[in-house]
Amino acid sequence: MGRGKIQYIYHNCFYLSIDNKDFLFDIPSSEHLPEDGQPILYNVIQHSKQLYIFFSHSHEDHFGIEFVSKIKDIKKNTIFFISYDIYSLNPSLFEQNSHILEPEDEYDLEGLKIKTFESNDLGNAYLIKVQDKKIYFGGDLAEWIWPDTKEAEKKAIQQYFEEILNELKEEGIYIAFSNMDPRLRDFGGTFKFIDIVKPKYFVPMHSFGIYNHFKRLLEIKDKTLTKFFIYNKVGDIFNIIEK
Repeated sequence: MGRGKIQYIYHNCFYLSIDNKDFLFDIPSSEHLPEDGQPILYNVIQHSKQLYIFFSHSHEDHFGIEFVSKIKDIKKNTIFFISYDIYSLNPSLFEQNSHILEPEDEYDLEGLKIKTFESNDLGNAYLIKVQDKKIYFGGDLAEWIWPDTKEAEKKAIQQYFEEILNELKEEGIYIAFSNMDPRLRDFGGTFKFIDIVKPKYFVPMHSFGIYNHFKRLLEIKDKTLTKFFIYNKVGDIFNIIEK
């Protein structure tokens, strides 16, 4: 029987517990983390046995520098995986238990196999293999097409995004965390991602605390085998129980 748990903290920040390993992704700055999110964050940190924290890039809605030292004090054996741009801005903060990853890197550590993709915004997206399960965390890799995006740029964005999706399709993704940004007409490629990659579980993110548009996923739930974590408040939990 397979078991796992995903907890939504805020925006792109999620806790994942799977196969006796605990992960935190993209803890934002306190300015971007609601007050009710901080107790949940600290509870996760305190109760994790071995915690792996992934930061995709240095934008403040994805990286909260003020939390790093606090986490080290609470859980001294925490292991950090950080993007090259974060390290270049804060090298002294990541001298121990830290791994700096460039795009297209591959890394093996303590039963984890990690591969990075270059984000088309900043930093990395991550593919993490835990035993036989592959977890994708997209960071800010998305189909960033705005109303004023020029046609040539639009085609380049679409081409790169689809190249990544086709590569992920071949991997067989168990859980995918990918953007569903309410500011964009197609949410940053959400439905294209689900259609091409076909993950077993899909977790929408990058919503800035807006959740109503997640209901759009219900329109396709009978047309796909992918299951969705549709949360509507900070702290919501999705349990994975498989025979």
